[in-house]
Amino acid sequence: MSIFSIDSQYAQFVDFAQKEIGAGKKTAVARLVGDATLGSHTIKRAEGDHVGAFKRSSMNRAANDQTRQLFANVVFELFGGVSKVPKDVFKALDLVNLDTGKPLTARRIAAVAKAVEANRSKAFAADLPDTLEVPVGNETVTFEKRHYERLVTAIPAKECPKTAEEVVRLLADRIENGRTIIRDVLEGRGVFHASSVHNVADITLALYAAALRNGEKIHNGAFSVQDPEGRLAKWLDTSPDVYVRASSHLKAYQDLVVDGHLNRLRGIDVEPGRLGLLSGMRTVHFGTIPDLDHLEDAGGNGPCRRLYVKCESHGAPHSAILDGTVTKSRSKGMPIRAAQKGDWSESISHALSFLKTRGIDPASGGARRESMTAGVKASLKRLVEDLKASGRKDLAKIVNPGNVKAGGASLLLRNLATALDAAPNDPVLARGAREITEALNADSGHLHGHGYLRLGNEVMLEASDI
Repeated sequence: MSIFSIDSQYAQFVDFAQKEIGAGKKTAVARLVGDATLGSHTIKRAEGDHVGAFKRSSMNRAANDQTRQLFANVVFELFGGVSKVPKDVFKALDLVNLDTGKPLTARRIAAVAKAVEANRSKAFAADLPDTLEVPVGNETVTFEKRHYERLVTAIPAKECPKTAEEVVRLLADRIENGRTIIRDVLEGRGVFHASSVHNVADITLALYAAALRNGEKIHNGAFSVQDPEGRLAKWLDTSPDVYVRASSHLKAYQDLVVDGHLNRLRGIDVEPGRLGLLSGMRTVHFGTIPDLDHLEDAGGNGPCRRLYVKCESHGAPHSAILDGTVTKSRSKGMPIRAAQKGDWSESISHALSFLKTRGIDPASGGARRESMTAGVKASLKRLVEDLKASGRKDLAKIVNPGNVKAGGASLLLRNLATALDAAPNDPVLARGAREITEALNADSGHLHGHGYLRLGNEVMLEASDI
């Protein structure tokens, strides 16, 4: 049953109630002219051709109960089932009097109507289509309901889209804004765009659109975006809402000096709503993956420099990071974000959400983290053990000096190259390096991106993809 047909039938009750209130009929009930289909239910005329308000009488008690029940059923269907009906709507329905023979009064209908309108976005989201085809440039990108449902339900009732077409327009406009900002920033025109929370959020929608257009499967997780001169990272650092935060991501790169400061990660929190993030996320977590070949001469800039972006369910404005480290991590002119109400609750929620994600398969359900795949990890472990067994602990130390888990596959490939330069004829090393390379190519399952720049299971995007 479509939300729109249900909504139109529900409106019959509301319209009738308003007319009856205007006529001063205090005991009015849902008067129906002829047969009225309400959802999958039908209310027929009571007592043959009798058309009028059901009154509180023994003769009409059953009709009153039927009318109340059918009205409740329509409201249930508005929200996609009894379990999804908001508490204030349930209270307004007054279900305790459902089987008492009492009439459905205009006052009751008006109370329910007011409660439903206050929860209009939830009612609409209950019947959102499973997918939406969103125009992006000259193409169309398919978004899944899990991408946009929570964005819609967070929109206040008065601003909530009324049709699927309105949701498509909302997404398309925001994606186009994000694409424009990314292109302009990368081409040196970032000064024309404010690094507001809303613009930052639109950038993430553009990343999702680019990933889906490339055939990537992603519900939430990490992106690695081409940023050779660090312009995207520097633009994000100008946001008045940016803050330095502790992070379990990119650990191997956080103590490097990039652009003259420590390379600690940042966060920008985004309120849910019309201009919020996809998939129910509430913060944009980002940092720099530097070009390790150009740390000394170019501050980490270079063809291999990339921007790490990950939308998460909670921010971490209060985290276990020393004030001195925060100071050393700040870029020149980076704003100081003022403390905000709710910062502590967000930080605590972030810590709890971090614990919940431990041990979860990073590729399950489109959750894309930068963790290396199981095949790569197994090949690496086998190589280190074989090297030690062959008496080459020195090579084992080069292959994995302890930074691979924190630095990802790209750092592992650099270590392998260093080890092969030191011992080009070692058969154990050569065999293990070949296995790891094959695992990176075959076990990752990625559809897009340069393997030598990959950390793990993140989505890789080049400027041309956006």
